[in-house]
Amino acid sequence: MKIYSESLSRTIDAANDALSGGRPNPVDERGEFVEWLLKRQVASGRNVGAFAPTAEDLAHGARLFTGEPLRTKLSTWNVLTAEAARLLILFGGDDHRVRGAIERAASWLDVSCFVARDCVVGECAHSFVSHLRFSSAAEVGPAVLVRRVNVLREQRDGAGRWRRFPFYYTVLTLSEVPGEAAKSELRYAVPACERVLSRSAKDAVYGARRKALAERIITLDDLRLL
Repeated sequence: MKIYSESLSRTIDAANDALSGGRPNPVDERGEFVEWLLKRQVASGRNVGAFAPTAEDLAHGARLFTGEPLRTKLSTWNVLTAEAARLLILFGGDDHRVRGAIERAASWLDVSCFVARDCVVGECAHSFVSHLRFSSAAEVGPAVLVRRVNVLREQRDGAGRWRRFPFYYTVLTLSEVPGEAAKSELRYAVPACERVLSRSAKDAVYGARRKALAERIITLDDLRLL
């Protein structure tokens, strides 16, 4: 699991890629990754608890795991913080320092408009989905997850997608959220997943991830697991 000292975004992407591929990571490798993440957390000031993007992340932008770009600095801070906190849950074990870091990140995110008021204007929609992904990993109460998924439901465009929201990243997140509400949204997205499979990918890495995701959702639907 490679660490890119010049980019929090690329480091998070590498960790998510390892997870998606089911590749086991040695304990010492996971520990190195966790320690690096902990050092990226802001310790004081108005952004205390957030995970700080690097200069490269802010200058050149970041991408979601499924390839959609983040075009604002605020969404870059929001999404990378939610993604980093999620990875600490998955890799950090029961270390009290990790638990504290996750709690501080959650507190920083909780006062954001996309959490406190379910704002989905502009790239708050991207931040909203990243927080839903983090919340699922944090195993928050099902009522909270259902309420958040219903915000997505309200933005259906009638063709298998959602207005405002990044399609592939939203599908990826819903595939990780337990419960019937998330499954219902995935069933709704199946026709759109079928359509995108016929398109040629402009980027090999993200194209492969998108194709694998769409195929997985279609297969789950065919097996009546959605």
